Amino acid sequence: MKTKHPAPLSITSLAAAGVAALALLMAGCSSSGGGSGANPQPSGGGADTPVTPPPPGAAQTAPTAKVTEGAGNTVVSAGNAVSEIGKSIQEAPLPLLPTDARKGAGGVVVNAGEAVGALGAGVRDGLGQMGSVDNPLGVTVSSSGNVVREAGDAVVSGGELVKGLGTEKLAPLAPLTTPVGGLVKKVGTAVQGGGDKLQTVLSDGAVAQVTNSLSEVIVPLSSKVTDGTQTLGATTRLGSPTDGLLYKVGNTVATGGSMLSNTQAPVVSPLGGVVTETGKTVAAVGVLVNGNGQSGGNPLGGLLNNLPLAGAGNGQSGDGSQGGNALGPVGALLAPVTGLVGGIKSGVGGSAGGSSGGGDGKPQLPILGGLLH
Repeated sequence: MKTKHPAPLSITSLAAAGVAALALLMAGCSSSGGGSGANPQPSGGGADTPVTPPPPGAAQTAPTAKVTEGAGNTVVSAGNAVSEIGKSIQEAPLPLLPTDARKGAGGVVVNAGEAVGALGAGVRDGLGQMGSVDNPLGVTVSSSGNVVREAGDAVVSGGELVKGLGTEKLAPLAPLTTPVGGLVKKVGTAVQGGGDKLQTVLSDGAVAQVTNSLSEVIVPLSSKVTDGTQTLGATTRLGSPTDGLLYKVGNTVATGGSMLSNTQAPVVSPLGGVVTETGKTVAAVGVLVNGNGQSGGNPLGGLLNNLPLAGAGNGQSGDGSQGGNALGPVGALLAPVTGLVGGIKSGVGGSAGGSSGGGDGKPQLPILGGLLH
């Protein structure tokens, strides 16, 4: 005799299994999506670990890294300027020089500039990121392989230059220039290959271990040295005014570089980037003596307010206003000299009765007045 009880049990079992599977699915979705909320929680596995450091990594960068990064950017800009000059040579109409030779000569300059740029990029991306990359010294050292490769490209272009000297009107020289140019190109190709091998050697193995060990010493050491200079700046109360002065001068230089870039002149314009990056680097140096960084306020106020002659002259505020003058940055740098001369004149005569608003009767010298605005 057949019974019908197993059928309801099977339905119940299936329903229970379905509920359990749904619960497991929901739990799995909740676990995998835990990082998508407003306050994501770190996962336990290593697969979700980001390759690049999180945004707070900038705060972990060593204080000297900004200055080093700026120096690297300056070298990169110098390389770009050289390359632009090389491109101008390639495009310049030179009647006495065959076209192939002219392109080869320009190629030598272009590749030389790229070699300089590769050197600067290695400094920028390595030591310029101390504290935010694992082995900054290793990155800089291994980049020398790129420098050698770019140098090989320049040698190859040199071979094209030599070979091009035997073309067009100078074709009678071809029996000499063609083999010599080919030999030079072979040397350049060998240098290129050597650069690739050098980069591989410097990036892996024992060299990488050495640079990594040195990086573990350099990064904290640079931070300690900067802490010392910042403490010295705070103790002497010279850190903030020095930072402000460097910030002001650096921005002025950077503005001048932008003006050069906007001229669109063949040789002058590429140099604008070098001047701009130099100004940025100068502006960043102040962090080495001022832990709070430049806030954009009075650059020398903290120092001058503590001096007996720090008060502002009555006529200074009227003359110190600099309107929309295009030469304002230059005037700001010349103002310390003109302000000092004028202050000496007014200070000598004002000690007797020129201080109508103050009670101390001390001579007022608007020293560095232009930089205080």
